[in-house]
Amino acid sequence: MLPTTHQLPTLGYLHKVVCDCLGLWNSDNQDVTFHVAATEKDRRTVLRQAFEAIKKDDGVYGSLNDLVAVTAQLAPKDAQKVKKSRTIQAYVNHLSKTDFESFDEYIELRQYIQALITERYSRWGVSELAVGFYVSALAHYREFVREHACSAQSQKYSYQCFLSQDLRLLAATLAGALLPSDAWPDAERNEQWPLRGFADAACRITGVSLHKLHQYHEFQQEKPLDEQAWNRDFTSQTVNTQSKQVIDRLRKHSRMKWETFYPTLQPLTYHLPKAIGEKAFAIHAFAAMIAHNLNVHVADCGPFEPPARGRLTPGEVEHSHSIPSSDLLDLLFNDYPIGHEAFAQQAPNRYQALLDGIRILPGSLNLAADIPNSLELAYKNEHRRFTEGGWHVALVNGPSWLSEWVLARDAMFAGDSLLALTHFNTALEQAKYVAGPLFIPFYIQVCAFCKSQYRLLAERKEEELFERFYEGLGSNAAQYAGLVGYTPHYVRDPETLIPHTMLPLRSQLMIGEIDALARTLAQTFSTGGDPS
Repeated sequence: MLPTTHQLPTLGYLHKVVCDCLGLWNSDNQDVTFHVAATEKDRRTVLRQAFEAIKKDDGVYGSLNDLVAVTAQLAPKDAQKVKKSRTIQAYVNHLSKTDFESFDEYIELRQYIQALITERYSRWGVSELAVGFYVSALAHYREFVREHACSAQSQKYSYQCFLSQDLRLLAATLAGALLPSDAWPDAERNEQWPLRGFADAACRITGVSLHKLHQYHEFQQEKPLDEQAWNRDFTSQTVNTQSKQVIDRLRKHSRMKWETFYPTLQPLTYHLPKAIGEKAFAIHAFAAMIAHNLNVHVADCGPFEPPARGRLTPGEVEHSHSIPSSDLLDLLFNDYPIGHEAFAQQAPNRYQALLDGIRILPGSLNLAADIPNSLELAYKNEHRRFTEGGWHVALVNGPSWLSEWVLARDAMFAGDSLLALTHFNTALEQAKYVAGPLFIPFYIQVCAFCKSQYRLLAERKEEELFERFYEGLGSNAAQYAGLVGYTPHYVRDPETLIPHTMLPLRSQLMIGEIDALARTLAQTFSTGGDPS
């Protein structure tokens, strides 16, 4: 069951679901060695030390070159850590209830999960697919959260659609990318039992019935003969009960793990035609396991009927991509080179298809209001009609966070900063995993409000009041904006510790809008009374 239905599940919750779909955990609690990069916390600590080192007696700091020279010596190095697999699992479970505090926290955990996946699946030849799905699924969910403006209705169906449509399509896309000359038959997009479908397809391709496969396993039970068992006389051989039970489970709503079902079907690889290798067999089996486990989670959320909406077909878009289309467009807008020209050309069409699918969901606020997508709000100044206008008046029974935002905005422009702060804090908590693209204008206004308060209080030498009242609001908003991807992620150079981003234009535009609004608000508060 979902923890709540009035908002989309958190990134931390979805992260656990993805790990479960990959069958990542087992009963073993082995030690795993991880090679991980230094944490953001460690790098910030060293950077503060470097600033202190270049500070002169008169209080003036040295040059940027001085700073880089010091950080190059002090920069924390990558580390080798040994942790129990259950320790990582417990942390994943914890985050499913609390969510990530920041995108940096997710990046740091991602290193451990990728290492666990590789450790577990490399010997089967499916680790590349597993790692790719893990990384891409979280990236696509961040995009879904950014683009889906939620109404006041339940969001259970929206979430079920994302799992059953978007993530199942992603798994198939990633599997296909690893097998460019694949001869395996296409699976049904909305197959209710993908693993059973895979088993049936494997039997058709190899010409071996499930009954004969069960007999084969019974031969192996009596005396392990490996592939030589296929040469035995199957006429009067009984079937293996355990093998039959595994196949029967492929039509039940229970999560399936790789080691549970794959050894049962793997003997069929002996009979594969030349056009299909064992690697292709394993990759399709793993993709089917992901799809099966996704369906199980969808069913756990409640009854579900897939939407009858148009989807991109292979003929319409020849090349799909593991990177979300809005992320690709973001890179293009910032003149970042895209290696495959076809991906860049098709990104707008795939982005529009995503938006069209989201906007007809029963829980979409777009059914009641015309809301631009997140890229329009970030790059085309579309946010101004939401920060300045009275568009919300036409909404009937809108989500509660919008009402709080309106109250905060009215108090802010009236010069009542403490009342505005109260409503902004409430609106922020209610907006998470609900606001969709509208979080961008909301975030700009929150940051401008906090910045204007800092300027006014700094003039009075009362910075401690800012730290006491306003800093938490700005920090909370910034952490969430970065986690979901509304704001660019800054990566520190491992040697100089200087941050940089691949989206400088997006950053520049948003900061410019925040500064402009902050100046206007500072004038409002300076003439409207006591801002503190």
